[in-house]
Amino acid sequence: MKPDFIGIGVQKCATAWLYQILSDHPQITLAMPEDGDKDTKFFSYFYDRGFEWYENHFVKKDQDNLIGEYSTSYFYNTDAPERIYNYSKNIKLIVSLRHPIERAFSNHKHEIKLKRISGDNIIFENGLKNNPMYLYQSLYYTHLSKWFKYFPKDQIFTIILDDIKKDPKNVIQNLYEFLGVQPEHHPQMINRKEHETRIPDNILLENLRKKISSSFRILGLGGIVDFLKNKGLHKVIDKRNTKDVNIAFPPMYDNTREYLLNYFKIENNKLADLINRDLSSWNK
Repeated sequence: MKPDFIGIGVQKCATAWLYQILSDHPQITLAMPEDGDKDTKFFSYFYDRGFEWYENHFVKKDQDNLIGEYSTSYFYNTDAPERIYNYSKNIKLIVSLRHPIERAFSNHKHEIKLKRISGDNIIFENGLKNNPMYLYQSLYYTHLSKWFKYFPKDQIFTIILDDIKKDPKNVIQNLYEFLGVQPEHHPQMINRKEHETRIPDNILLENLRKKISSSFRILGLGGIVDFLKNKGLHKVIDKRNTKDVNIAFPPMYDNTREYLLNYFKIENNKLADLINRDLSSWNK
């Protein structure tokens, strides 16, 4: 069956949080990729597998439920807008954006955490040279304007991360209304921060904690794990077993930030006109 909506990105722009907000709603069912990842990546990487493969990811829990998916690789993929339009012209799309420099730096920290880069490349300035996608994914106007060539603005719900920080409840209610589900639903994840970037100081201790937690759940003692988690025990352990942030993620140089402010300025101004939002704070 075809999905009713698709989240198209952007990576490191609260997409994991939004995924949880959507999946929490009783009238919404999200895709279930077999590898456990939230992204199907069909219209970007797996288009050759065909529509049947794609639609097998969707199972309605209730006949009246909406179904959808979230794949951050769609936003910047040059083929995805036309492919999705040809597949379902009336589908609703969700995109979330944040300060482009913050997104690029968060992207860099994510790569460090996944151990895809090491040595001198953990310095952000070297990371920029190593991975052009840091800046490319933050060219919001360049990419979003391609989507607007195929879909009218009222089919694309645009979220700014600053709005989530200021009033998450209002963002969620507007999102639910956009999709046409009960807007009064209060998701459990509303105040929880997803994917906070940290690197454990002792990886053995980190793995031991995860194994103990997993073993307890397998033995049917998940309630104990949840009780300790609610008491904040995991936060205490994480705090004691986390590398100093300036060592794990060396800060950006001031002159780099100034350069990037100029780099994104025209792009930001065009985006502001495109989505009719004041984004002047992104140029400061």
